[in-house]
Amino acid sequence: MTAARTFAWAWSLGWTLLVLPLSLALLRGRAPAWVRRRATPRMIRMRGVGGLILWASAVTSAVFPLAGARTDAWYPVRTLAGPVAVIAAIALVLVTDVAERRRRGKALPTSQ
Repeated sequence: MTAARTFAWAWSLGWTLLVLPLSLALLRGRAPAWVRRRATPRMIRMRGVGGLILWASAVTSAVFPLAGARTDAWYPVRTLAGPVAVIAAIALVLVTDVAERRRRGKALPTSQ
């Protein structure tokens, strides 16, 4: 087993063990008390969805080389699963956060 394959397995395993359970817990609405005081249930669920998108993106980028997929043939899928998915997850969480804050009438935090 080469170092690249070992890293790909470790990368997939690490993301699966760390991010997947947290994302599923957030998706079900389970969060620590300090998170529940600051966020609405909708925001907590959207953070779970964003975490699942990030997990899928990270695991997909590691699985393609393990599966032996040629880089050229799968370039559009790798692009969608890579940076586009990360940007989509971040945008989903940010848009939900801003919408919930506007709905509740709280001002957005600003730097001083």
